[in-house]
Amino acid sequence: TSPHANLWLSHWGDQRLAARWSVYTEGHLRRAGLGEHAQQLLLRPGVNFHLNDPVLLTLGDSYYENHPYGAHPIRFANHEHHVYQQVQLTQPIGRVGVQHRFRMEERFIARIVPSADDPDAGVLDRYVYQSRFRYRLWVTVPLNRPKVEPGAFTANVYDEVFLRFGDSERLDLVQQNRISLLLGYQVNRPVSVLLGYLYQTVQRPGAAAGADLIELNSTMHVALVCNMDLRRSKGDAR
Repeated sequence: TSPHANLWLSHWGDQRLAARWSVYTEGHLRRAGLGEHAQQLLLRPGVNFHLNDPVLLTLGDSYYENHPYGAHPIRFANHEHHVYQQVQLTQPIGRVGVQHRFRMEERFIARIVPSADDPDAGVLDRYVYQSRFRYRLWVTVPLNRPKVEPGAFTANVYDEVFLRFGDSERLDLVQQNRISLLLGYQVNRPVSVLLGYLYQTVQRPGAAAGADLIELNSTMHVALVCNMDLRRSKGDAR
């Protein structure tokens, strides 16, 4: 095992353009050593289709920049492109908000190899394809108000599991798990902030001198959520 302490700065948002359509925006700046070293940059835009109030469908793309960090770093920085399809189900139970998110990812991961001219420099060899499925359960409880509204503090708990499949040489399907507890504050109707702790386990095959490694990450997580309604009128159904 390999423990790390990280700092993640995040943004999530659904920017509503019409009755059925919105733009999804997401970005993460992830740092190892509680902010001292670069870990990962992630940008994830998407397009949402609002089937109805409880059901949200999303199609988008993810771009990752991965940097060496920790006791068993990757040799060279690399990058990934993911195409993803997502279904999000919102299920209020009394005052409690429950959200289920199902995401399918088609991953194209850059394989970086030593340069023929300089073995300390990496060059792109090819892209490796992997499939991954993710499920997240998120529960939100308003603390000082009967519902989530401006001025409300919230307790947020979520768990997300990452399942890798399609590789006949690997039988361990669970690639990653995240569990988090966040305190939220609803600043106004579109904007809220979240602050809390995230515990992440990551399986890294062959990362420790050819042996498999389980990475254990304790993370301080700060997030800005902005869900703007950009429709010209509430009745705009185009």
